[in-house]
Amino acid sequence: MKRGKFIAGNWKMNKGTAESLAFLGDLAALLEEVKGFDSLVLDPVDLVLFPQAVNLQPMGEYLKKCKIDLKLGIQNIYWPLSGAFTGENSISSASEAGASFALVGHSERRHLFTEDDDLVAKKFCSCLENGLEPVLCVGETETQRNDGLTEKVIEDQVKAVFDHLKTGFGERERVFIAYEPVWAIGTGLNATARDAQDCCRFIRTLLSEFGDPDLAARSIVAYGGSVKSSNSKGYLDQDDVDGLLVGGASLDPREFYGIILSALQRVKDSRVQSQ
Repeated sequence: MKRGKFIAGNWKMNKGTAESLAFLGDLAALLEEVKGFDSLVLDPVDLVLFPQAVNLQPMGEYLKKCKIDLKLGIQNIYWPLSGAFTGENSISSASEAGASFALVGHSERRHLFTEDDDLVAKKFCSCLENGLEPVLCVGETETQRNDGLTEKVIEDQVKAVFDHLKTGFGERERVFIAYEPVWAIGTGLNATARDAQDCCRFIRTLLSEFGDPDLAARSIVAYGGSVKSSNSKGYLDQDDVDGLLVGGASLDPREFYGIILSALQRVKDSRVQSQ
C-alpha cells in the first residue's frame, strides 16, 4: 500500500512571528523552483510545521495567500477542552488558530515536564475525539537502549494509548507515530537507517497487533532525531519509514527544502518502480 510521505518540522521554542513569516516566504520561493511544481507534486507528501503556539494564527493567514500546501500543528495541548489550566493550550483554541496536527508525547514533554504514559494517552485520545490529528512520539533513552529495552519502551508507550481508546483504532483511516530515540534528539547523534527501519517496522507490528493489519498498512510511521538534508534520503528509502520529524534542520528553509526534495524524489521513484 502506498502511504505517501510525511515531512514535519518541530521548531520548539524558536522563531518569532516575523522570522516565521520570512521562513514561509523563503520556502515558497524555493518550492516554486521545483520543475513542474504545482499542487499535484506535493499531493503524496504531507508537509507540517509545528511553530510556537503564538505564531499559528499569523502563519495560517499567510499560508492562505501562499501556494504551499503546508499544514500547521501545535507542539502541546492539554486533554480537557477548557478549564483552569494556566499556560496550557486547548484543542479547540489550537484548531481555531489554524492547527490541524498536534505533537503528543514528545521526549521533551515526557522528560523535561514529566508527562507519563497515562497523560500522553489522554492527550492523544482527546485529539482524536475533537478533530485534531495527534502525532504520537515514542522512543527510548540512551540507558534504556544500552540495557536492551528499546522495544519494551516503545511497546509500553504505544500500548498505553490503545488502553485508553474508547473505540478501536480500526475505525481510523490512519494514525501518525514518530519514532524519536531520546539519545538522538538535539545531540547530533542519529540512529542508522537500519535502526530506524527496524523500530518503525516494530511500531507497525504493534499497530497490527493492537489495532488491525489494515490500519497498520495505512498508518504513517516516521523517524526523528538529528535529521538533516544530507541523511534524509537514507531514512526515506526504508520500506517502513514513511516520513521524518525534523528538529534543528527545519529552522533553515534551505535545509528543510532539501529534506522535502528527498521525499518528493522517493515518491517519484516509487511511481516509476510501480509502472
